[in-house]
Amino acid sequence: MFGLTPKRDDAQIEELLTRRIGQFEGRPNIWPSKEEARKRIKEEKSLRVYLGIDPTGPDLHLGHIIPLLFLKQLSDVKHRPVLVIGDFTAQIGDPTGKSETRKPLSKEDVKKNMETYLEQVYKVLPKGSFDVEYNSTWLSKMTVGKFLQAVSNVSALELMTRSMFKERQDKGAFLGVPEFLYPLMQGYDSVAMEIDGEVGGNDQTFNMLMGRDLERKLLGKEKLVFATKLLVGAGGKKMSKSEGEIIAVSDEPAEIRRKVLAFDDGMLREVAELCTEKPSSWIDAHHGTGETPKDPRAFKEDLADEFVRMFHGENALGESRKEKEVSGAGQTVTTVIAGILSSKSEAKSLLDQGAIEVNGVIVKEWNHEVKSGDKIQVGKGKFLKVK
Repeated sequence: MFGLTPKRDDAQIEELLTRRIGQFEGRPNIWPSKEEARKRIKEEKSLRVYLGIDPTGPDLHLGHIIPLLFLKQLSDVKHRPVLVIGDFTAQIGDPTGKSETRKPLSKEDVKKNMETYLEQVYKVLPKGSFDVEYNSTWLSKMTVGKFLQAVSNVSALELMTRSMFKERQDKGAFLGVPEFLYPLMQGYDSVAMEIDGEVGGNDQTFNMLMGRDLERKLLGKEKLVFATKLLVGAGGKKMSKSEGEIIAVSDEPAEIRRKVLAFDDGMLREVAELCTEKPSSWIDAHHGTGETPKDPRAFKEDLADEFVRMFHGENALGESRKEKEVSGAGQTVTTVIAGILSSKSEAKSLLDQGAIEVNGVIVKEWNHEVKSGDKIQVGKGKFLKVK
C-alpha cells in the first residue's frame, strides 16, 4: 500500500551502524545513540542523511569513499542520501586538522575543482540514487543579521576551546575569523536543509555536532550524526593525498595497483572493510586471524583489482598490471632506476638498503647490468620493465 514504511532487514541495519563507524571510549560514534539511530532507520519512512564535501581540490579519494559507502548502505535500506558540495565553505577552508591558515580559494578555483565531482561520486553512488545540494544556495544569500541571529545561542568559549584552535592560540599562530566561523557555517547547512542526519569522518565530529545543536535549537529537530573511521597509515596518522599515500578515484589503473602494493601489510583488513563492499567472509579468507594477512601479496593484488573495478571498470584490470617500460638495456641498474627517482644517490641508497629487486632477486651491486625484458621492483610499489 502506498505510503507504508518499507520493510528493512535487521542485519543490513546492523552492518550499516558498525562496519564503518568509529568508537570512542567504548561507545559508537553515533548521536544521540546507536539504539536511537537503529530505531529511526528501521521505523521511519525516509530519512535524508547528508555528506558534505568541500571542493578544495579536484579529486575524491579513499577517505571520501568511506562515508559514500555508508550512504550507499543507507540507500540500500530505502533512505535518501544527500550530497552537499560546499562551494561556499570551500572558499574559506575547513580548519580541521590544520596547524596553519589555509590559503583562500576563489570562486573560479572552486568551480574548476568540482567539475568532475559528480562523475567521481557516481563510481560509488548510482546516478539518481541521491540528491545534490550546493551550500552557496543558502550561505551566499544570508545577511549578517540573519547569520548572527542563527548562531546567537552558540557559546564562543566552546569554539575557542576547540583543540585545534587552542593549539594555534598557544603557539601564537594566526587564526582567521572565517576559519573560526567555519563550524557554524557547516552547522547551518543542516538547518537550511532541515536534514535528518549527517555522516562524515570522525575528524568532522565537532562540526557535525555543531549542526546537530543548531538544528535542535532553531528547528526543534533531533539530527542523527554518524562519524566514520578515518583511513590511517602505518604510522597511525591519517593518510593524506598531499603525501602521495592515498588512492584518488581519478588515479590511473596502474597507479592504483602501485599504491595498494605499497600499503603496509597491517592495514589491509581495515582498508578492505572501510573502502570496499566486499563481504566479511572474503576479508576473513584473505586475512585469517593473525595481525597480518596469510599472503599479503595476494591480498593486495585482489584489493587492487577491486579498486580498479570500482573506479575504472573490469576492462581496466589488464592495463593496471602493465609495468612501466623504461629504456636501459645494457646499462647499470643504478642508472635505470635513477631515471624515475630524484638522483643516482637516491638509487644507490635504495640498493644499499636491499630495496631493489631484479627478476625477483634482491640486488645491491650498483654496477649490476640489466638487459631487455628484466623486471625491476623499486621499493614496495614501483614496477619497471627494461626495453
